[in-house]
Amino acid sequence: MSISLQLKNDLKSPWLRTILAIIVVTVSVNLAFVFYAFWSPPQLVAKDYYEKGQNYFHEEIKREQQAGAAWRLQLLIPPRLDVRQPQTLRLYAMDHQGNPLRSGEATLYAYRPNHAQEDFRQELKLVDDGTFAAEVAFPLPGKWDLIAQVRSGDQKYDVAQRIDVQR
Repeated sequence: MSISLQLKNDLKSPWLRTILAIIVVTVSVNLAFVFYAFWSPPQLVAKDYYEKGQNYFHEEIKREQQAGAAWRLQLLIPPRLDVRQPQTLRLYAMDHQGNPLRSGEATLYAYRPNHAQEDFRQELKLVDDGTFAAEVAFPLPGKWDLIAQVRSGDQKYDVAQRIDVQR
């Protein structure tokens, strides 16, 4: 019985209460972070990020070997992009000899790093030799990752760019 009386007296001490409160708050915050991490996992740009990561170095060696035969791609973005305002995005493509492409297919993939459900793709039309274009309207403001991919025959090349869409 004296142990329980001693415990009651100790719990009346402001120092012990403060130390216990700090421990309880620290453990509670850590548990909250763990539960939040499980309930809202990060949104990744690519669904198969693990496989792409494993193949990255093999693909890099292949790209270096093909560097001499690589196409030159340039994605031209207007200086200011506004939400839900369609604007023309252009992709200039030249082959390894510097000649503009006269055929092929081009696709623009737009990824929102923190809202995967807003990702979209847009087919680019060949409007002139070496020039692909499309009207694009972004549904949300903020940072977007664009990947423009050109395919002609069995060759495929892409270019990536990060943009900022204004309100």
